[in-house]
Amino acid sequence: MNQIRRSSKTGFRQNAACSKRSVGDRLRREFAPGRDILIYVGTTNAEMTELPEHRSRLISAVAIEPKQILETRKIVPPEVWANSYAAWGDRWPHSMAVLDAADMVGPPYPHAREVTPVAYRSFSDVANRGSIVEALGDERSAVMALPVRRITLNLREDVRAYLKLRASFDPNVEKAVRQEAFRMAERVTDRVKRGGEVGVKINPLRAAPNLSDLVALFLQKWKEQVGLCALCSSKMVAGGTNKMLQPSADRIDSTNGAYDNGNVWITHLACNLAKNAHGLPDFEDWIAVIRGADLSVSD
Repeated sequence: MNQIRRSSKTGFRQNAACSKRSVGDRLRREFAPGRDILIYVGTTNAEMTELPEHRSRLISAVAIEPKQILETRKIVPPEVWANSYAAWGDRWPHSMAVLDAADMVGPPYPHAREVTPVAYRSFSDVANRGSIVEALGDERSAVMALPVRRITLNLREDVRAYLKLRASFDPNVEKAVRQEAFRMAERVTDRVKRGGEVGVKINPLRAAPNLSDLVALFLQKWKEQVGLCALCSSKMVAGGTNKMLQPSADRIDSTNGAYDNGNVWITHLACNLAKNAHGLPDFEDWIAVIRGADLSVSD
């Protein structure tokens, strides 16, 4: 399956930007890495597609990371975003990282009406405006046969970190552990959203990556900790009914609001609550007593 995307500009070279969140959601569901590519097609609008040689032409091809939807303004160079915003406003707020890219050989660039007539005509449907259409059969084969020039990309640091997390994921990890990772990620995401809200007390400000990144992070931590609590070093139970033994995401430094690789580990919920309520030194004394140590103070 090829995805053909009608585009007014190709300035966001290192990300596939889109105007609608629904486009990103569709790509996340349907785009298969290693099989699919996105083809950028110039519009016929002289204001939106400034270069005449790009209008109605197949311009470039990209392979994306479909599992993560990003904010465009956060992953492109500030000057690129500033120029785009000045001209178009927040027109392309959502993005996916581009992992590989190529330009079509030209000018003259391949004409969309000649290479992909059916797919190109479907852009006239109201439902496809600002979206993507699929090139099938002979049109896909025609696109794949076009000559291209490969582009060297320097991936942004956050994209590289995300791919590293994805690579660390073990597909054989048991279902209960994956479910616990997702549950912890949802709870952390909710805490971050509530940061700064005023209730009985002011919720502390916290920061975290998006849900899919958190799931990958917690799976990585579970693997690193060999399924053991980071505080008491005893086995954690995935999918159990005892809330005290439930895995819990704990910030190592509670004064640091970030849930990131350097400031998070997984503990029993009971250990997490005890440490937070009484401090790490008292918690460690309590664990030592549980294990049989004599911490009595002599006169």
